[in-house]
Amino acid sequence: MSGSISHRSKKTSPSHRLDSSLHEQLHAPGQSRRPLHPVGTPLSLPVPPYPRHPEFLDREMTEPEYHRFNRIRSWKAWGVPYLQSRWHSRKLRPIVSYLFTEYGCNLDCHYCWSYNNRTRGMTEDTARRSIDWLESIGCRVLALMGGEPLLRRDFVHKVTDYAAQKGFFIYLATNGRTLDPPILDRLGDAGLSVINLAIDSVEERPELP
Repeated sequence: MSGSISHRSKKTSPSHRLDSSLHEQLHAPGQSRRPLHPVGTPLSLPVPPYPRHPEFLDREMTEPEYHRFNRIRSWKAWGVPYLQSRWHSRKLRPIVSYLFTEYGCNLDCHYCWSYNNRTRGMTEDTARRSIDWLESIGCRVLALMGGEPLLRRDFVHKVTDYAAQKGFFIYLATNGRTLDPPILDRLGDAGLSVINLAIDSVEERPELP
């Protein structure tokens, strides 16, 4: 018995589950980060129609309708992916993903690393390929991060609409400085689920830079 066990081939899993070249880039000290280059012809995001849901312009959604809609959306975006991640526990199946669409910001908070406004934000090709890949592995929650994502309002509108059409629950983190009715209406119509306002302090604090 012991002899048969000693001759068994053992499968060793890699120490990481990222693409090998990406793993090397992230762990190479002193090297600048190279952008994700398009494979073949660069992809673009479709221009979303507005309004996409004209049926909601003429009437307010009733409270029972909203709760029913939210229960269905939450089950599809959170419940099903969670159960699938437990079933496929040895595979890469993230429940929540973070898409850093922008590195620049319109503020300069002392604790934040997103201060270099010369760094270009995400391209449409990268955004579309990322969403397609996340959909293929069963992820259905997409958090749009920055920097300040709303520095490029049209881009965020496209990303939100494209991901929502694929069934994603979409979360937007923003400092709120550029929020106004036009962009709120467009993002809500496209399928944005949650807005997280980052507020350092309600009262004025002179000690903060």
